[in-house]
Amino acid sequence: MSRSNRKISNFLLTPKFQLKLTYYYIGVGGAIIIATGATVFYKMTVIRDIMNTSIVTDFGAQSKISEQMFFIAQISLVGFVAFAIASFIFALLVSHRIAGPVVAITAVIDELKKGNYNYGRKLRPNDELTLIMDNLHELKAVLAGQPVNQ
Repeated sequence: MSRSNRKISNFLLTPKFQLKLTYYYIGVGGAIIIATGATVFYKMTVIRDIMNTSIVTDFGAQSKISEQMFFIAQISLVGFVAFAIASFIFALLVSHRIAGPVVAITAVIDELKKGNYNYGRKLRPNDELTLIMDNLHELKAVLAGQPVNQ
């Protein structure tokens, strides 16, 4: 199947497996984001307390510092959301490189169990588990009584 003919709905070949891996990845990333956000928030409150307890003669300077702190918080939030989205896409792509070959390998094994030794299926060049599929094709040849190419 060419890239242009692929459908998004076909991207989740084994949703339980792919989404489980994705959720683990997002969970760890989310924990890191929460810890970072809590640290940033804590440091901002410390700075605010220092500013409130110090004698500042220029109200404009304090206002500018407060605006910059708010800007830092906004940028951090945007960065965290972007990280979460990028992490989800990355995890989905990685899991697809594993789940796709698992589906193909399972199909070949099912055909071998039925005695169909002519069934063949190739993996995409960059897929994981290509070594297993190659060995499975060699096993198919052995079971069919054909010579194996080494």
